[in-house]
Amino acid sequence: MLYDLLKKRLAFFDSSISLFKKKIQGLPYGILKAGQFRKKDGSYYQYFCREGKTDSTGRYLKKNEIGYARKLAQKEYYEKALRVAEREKELLCRFLEHSDEDALLKVYTEMNEGKRILVEPYVLPDDEYARRWQSKQYEGGRFEEGDPEYYTKRGDRVRSKSEQIIADRLFDAGVPYRYEYPLPIEGSRPIYTDFTVLNKRTRNMYRWEHFGRMDDPKYRKTFFWKQFMYCQKGYLPGINLIMTFEDNENPLDTRFVDKLIEKFLR
Repeated sequence: MLYDLLKKRLAFFDSSISLFKKKIQGLPYGILKAGQFRKKDGSYYQYFCREGKTDSTGRYLKKNEIGYARKLAQKEYYEKALRVAEREKELLCRFLEHSDEDALLKVYTEMNEGKRILVEPYVLPDDEYARRWQSKQYEGGRFEEGDPEYYTKRGDRVRSKSEQIIADRLFDAGVPYRYEYPLPIEGSRPIYTDFTVLNKRTRNMYRWEHFGRMDDPKYRKTFFWKQFMYCQKGYLPGINLIMTFEDNENPLDTRFVDKLIEKFLR
């Protein structure tokens, strides 16, 4: 995850350098100086400019040349920002060139297999981390006699066709999930989250609730209560809480499900 952030930062500085160079080309040549003067009724700035380093005299700018002063000040800003961005890019490139993202992981994976099975590694491979996360034992929600039966590709029993669709989309995308993994609530029964999912690459965990009867007034009250309780427990929509919705007129759109998986879990 750190390396992903560093690569994004490198891309940011790379694009910034291109932008600064382009902006500088469109601004006038010259060097701006600014001096502050005080009067009884307040203070003001007087601007002085030179056409370049060889200009030993220069001149004071008139009030109606404030636009020219702005351009020179903006050019100075871009020039300084360009130097900073180039320095940061160079440092990041050096670090990424000489550092190995998987260095600690390789200590484990490159061991003799007979020794490796005896070791508890500090850093686990993604697949092994996901396997251990997936294998956690817990007690989910209970099904009542007569409840509809829907089964996923993974063999889980779920409560609706839409939950079956979401589970199968997660399964096809290789996303580990726990069905109805409980979220403890003080003074109340747990919330059995529809899906608790894991991004194997970042190892971030998300709660995914599907609200499938939003046209039912009583059901909407439950939605508002759940949303409040999730926020109380530190789960925020669009951060670590994923929500999908439907009603009789607006069924679950699988394209939206796929986009959420791509956004948060790949």
